[in-house]
Amino acid sequence: MKRQLASRLGVAHVRDTVAQFAEGGISLSAAMQDLGIGKTRLYGLRTSFLAAKAQGLGADWVPGASGGDHMPRWPEEVRNFLREVLSKDSNADRFSYAFAAAEAGRRFGFRLDRAQVRKWALAQGIKSFRQKPHVSPHTRRWQRTCVGELWQLDATPDYFLGRGGPQLHLIDMLDDCSRMQVGCGLYARESLGAYLHMFHGAFGRFGIPLQVYVDKASFFTSGGAGVTQLEERLRFFGVSFVLANTPEAKGKIERVHQVWQDRLPRSFSHEGFTAATPLEVLNAHAQALVDYRNSFELHREIGMTPGDAWDGAVREGRNKLRAVPSDGWWELVWATRSRIVIGARGKVFLDGMWCPTECPNGTRAYLYRHVDGTVSVALNKPTHSEPPKVVFTTNTRLLRSQR
Repeated sequence: MKRQLASRLGVAHVRDTVAQFAEGGISLSAAMQDLGIGKTRLYGLRTSFLAAKAQGLGADWVPGASGGDHMPRWPEEVRNFLREVLSKDSNADRFSYAFAAAEAGRRFGFRLDRAQVRKWALAQGIKSFRQKPHVSPHTRRWQRTCVGELWQLDATPDYFLGRGGPQLHLIDMLDDCSRMQVGCGLYARESLGAYLHMFHGAFGRFGIPLQVYVDKASFFTSGGAGVTQLEERLRFFGVSFVLANTPEAKGKIERVHQVWQDRLPRSFSHEGFTAATPLEVLNAHAQALVDYRNSFELHREIGMTPGDAWDGAVREGRNKLRAVPSDGWWELVWATRSRIVIGARGKVFLDGMWCPTECPNGTRAYLYRHVDGTVSVALNKPTHSEPPKVVFTTNTRLLRSQR
């Protein structure tokens, strides 16, 4: 690491150069070259010198410490981890500086910035990334001012376990105001069940937003021929779809996709996950990474962590989120639904077993398969005009709501 200015040069030399620069005796570039420092540091020294001179202490002024060698020594476990994931014979092609810094904070509680990791790695001679080609950004859509006013949603397929593994679909959801990532899940395929699982978890954890910003995929729009199954469920809770004309219009969520397409394969590889690893394990690990990023990584556009932006908006009353309603329909709305007919002695044959309903033979009903794998039988579809008429369920949350 670069040594402090006072330990590289004589104090009198530094004082004289700064004094000449402050008095206009030498140019900015000459002073920078003489002291071997940047413009920001030089202007900081000039400000400090002039303040001391105004108090009659200019002759005794000493440059203060900058952000160099007065920083504490990094713990050995952190340095060993960085060597492991950045060394050329290890995970160098799989870990970025930003992800290595994030993992050092998540694993060891030692906060680092990507620039610090990059400088350390280059000084150690163990890492040198190729510069990615710069792509000009599209015009950004102005962000919403309230939490829960608009959530951006998108899905992308990729080989998160390597080219030899299965192609998994990543679904991400982001609060437009705070950049808080409110949903992240890997699914075997992009399906209605996957989106129901995503919305059920995100809305149940954070609250129900006003709008969801999506593309024009068939899951979200019917092309004018009524509403899709997913749109029907969102409308039940007063949530509207906002359709983006181009993928670039959803720039915030597209950038989140790029983050996880970069980080998840590297992290899964480092953890030793394979195609045999259950999706539940992969998603639990991915959620831990998302939670850490929400709480501890500064977002460059807003200058704070998404968690701080979210909490600040809530404190200021900029919150449009709504609580989960207590009308009993919550678990049933987010379930897949099909028609059935009650059989003999009021029973229904479900998943290899006869389930009692106490309904007359031939009664028409609906079978609901919940996101957690449980099942329910009800006599009616979701409607605000009446409560659900559940005649059988293995869903404990639904049981509690019916009491």
